[in-house]
Amino acid sequence: MRQEAVYIVGGGPSLRGFDFNSLKCKDTITINKSIFDVPNPNYFITVDYTFLKKIKTQKIYFDSIDTTKIFIADFHFPYIKEKRGRIVDTRLNLVYELQDFDLIIKARQINGIGYEYKDFRTGGNSGYCALQLAVLLGYKKIYLLGIDLNKEAVTHYHGGYGEKSNVFNTRLPNYLGQFKQGLKQLKQDKIVEVYSCSKTSALNNIIDYVDVNTLI
Repeated sequence: MRQEAVYIVGGGPSLRGFDFNSLKCKDTITINKSIFDVPNPNYFITVDYTFLKKIKTQKIYFDSIDTTKIFIADFHFPYIKEKRGRIVDTRLNLVYELQDFDLIIKARQINGIGYEYKDFRTGGNSGYCALQLAVLLGYKKIYLLGIDLNKEAVTHYHGGYGEKSNVFNTRLPNYLGQFKQGLKQLKQDKIVEVYSCSKTSALNNIIDYVDVNTLI
């Protein structure tokens, strides 16, 4: 039975040392590598097709995790096309092999929040896609864990994916801008309550901060 609240679990460094087992009885949406730490996740979501390559040594473990795995095909990028029923990144003529996912959502817009699956908004990153998904699933309260959006030398609690921090950090202003726009829309529309559970999150001047330990 779906709960009223959902915990979105990102990869920000604020989650270093966090007891993920405390989320065992909560509804959760995991983003990228947090799927390996959250017990019994309800959902997994990514907009990053290269994620599968990044976890190739953990692929068997990924496949064994029993959850609803969702891939967001971000068609707002002009180089993402559909050819003969296959999704293709035309920059490299890379055909997406998506058999590992239970649900493929084709998104065509990046800004704001949509209120139907056919109007899914990506924000250009997987964390934002998790927020959009939580809204569409009908949760009344959404708690953001590890959505820090700060420039730091260490970009993820799990060490990231081998990507240099300066490369990742150059993308953060765009990610942050998308979150600000979407959260302001949700606050204005009064459909759902969204809270930050990261003390250091750049979102804490937009939404209220809540200590996750008081919730679990």
